[in-house]
Amino acid sequence: MAIKNHVQTAHSPSTLEKIKRVPVGKRLAEIERTFGSTYRRLDPKKPSPTVTRSGYRDYIHPVEDRMLTVRELACLQSFPLGWEFKGVRLDSYSSKRQTTMTQFGQVGNAVPPLLAKAVAMALREQIFKGY
Repeated sequence: MAIKNHVQTAHSPSTLEKIKRVPVGKRLAEIERTFGSTYRRLDPKKPSPTVTRSGYRDYIHPVEDRMLTVRELACLQSFPLGWEFKGVRLDSYSSKRQTTMTQFGQVGNAVPPLLAKAVAMALREQIFKGY
């Protein structure tokens, strides 16, 4: 059985060159002048930074020279493996596009399921405390 939403992005040669320059736990901006927090190679020994809507260009796999897949980002967000994200995977830069929400956007905009459960349980405990 194939893992849902686990499709690697095809990187351009220039993107691949940037990815290869980033050591584990570092950002490209720490090596050369660049914009923002894009190109951050995750450190498998440390907690992940917050997953954002633009995650497909922010987080580099800790050992492979590629960005994370939708599934990998979803795992960081605590989504179960069986959860499937629908729609287009990735934004394009076409002026004719009419995309509502990409799979990457769905993951980055979501409240992590385990966090939502913890908040719900705490609210439930407070609301029904005296009953």
